[in-house]
Amino acid sequence: MTDDGPFIRAEAGGIHGRRDEQEITIANDLIQAVLGYQLAKFRLDYGVHLELGNDFEITIETEFTLEAGEIRWTGEPLTTEAGKVLAPLTSTTVSEATIGNDGTLRLALGQATLTVSPHPLYEAWQVRGPRDLLIVCSPGGDYVAYWAPILDP
Repeated sequence: MTDDGPFIRAEAGGIHGRRDEQEITIANDLIQAVLGYQLAKFRLDYGVHLELGNDFEITIETEFTLEAGEIRWTGEPLTTEAGKVLAPLTSTTVSEATIGNDGTLRLALGQATLTVSPHPLYEAWQVRGPRDLLIVCSPGGDYVAYWAPILDP
């Protein structure tokens, strides 16, 4: 076994690591829970926080791209411009949510597509949901860590 990065697994919840087709498949299955939720609101503080209903929050802490028709915007989350491009998405519904093998997050909100690529030094995005669901893109996108929802006994 080579020492090429984190590789941590837990049987009941916990962190799962290293880019792996099975791990990406599981993370993609988990993120499907946001489908059908509306963007209730967003806020800008240490990142962009997209609040989907009362159940989910997607945090973007690095540059992202928003495409809607012929409009394409790329920029940092803590800017006035980010707020301007996100404002029209309020009340739109999430119709697609995927995580690429490289850790790229892609969300379709109404007619717009929001894309967050991994950052070499920082966790670019994370998804929080009910029952302690957490999905996080590692720095560099080498792996996507996730904590599966805790199921009631």
